Amino acid sequence: MLTKILCAIDGSDHAEKAAEWASVLAQKFEAELILLFVAPHRMAPPELRRMAEAEHLVRPTAPAPPLVPPQPGMPSRWTSEELSQNAAISATIYQELGERLVEGARWQAESAGVAKVKGLVEDGDPAHRIVEIAQREGVDLIVMGRRGLGDLKGLLLGSVTHKVAQAASCACLTVA
Repeated sequence: MLTKILCAIDGSDHAEKAAEWASVLAQKFEAELILLFVAPHRMAPPELRRMAEAEHLVRPTAPAPPLVPPQPGMPSRWTSEELSQNAAISATIYQELGERLVEGARWQAESAGVAKVKGLVEDGDPAHRIVEIAQREGVDLIVMGRRGLGDLKGLLLGSVTHKVAQAASCACLTVA
């Protein structure tokens, strides 16, 4: 019997489908649904920064630093103050994005008849935090979208979904 379901969302189409599945299951089993967005510790891509500036989530700033931080010993055209400022802006962007995604998914779940919905916005390594929150909350099922990085990095490091499925102590449902 399912009593608590955790659904990890990130704004992707697969995550949206996962939220739909999680809502159906939560409604059917009268389970609590926990919607989770994990803000990664990385610089927001330029496209996301431009969207955040257009939506007035953050003030327009100088161009963002490169997505890959400079390697030790390599010169950087960014000062530590600029990097800190851009990291703070990225954190604000991811926090606001997470809150909006969680609220949208909450509204959809409640519209589907889910009686008890909880939304969380956390930060950190997504796979690690999803497993940690699932354990802390005592969930019976984690529902996630299937989505890989699609490049060599994804092949070598593995997707968040794969890492969660390997580390979780509860059942995992992957939605395509």
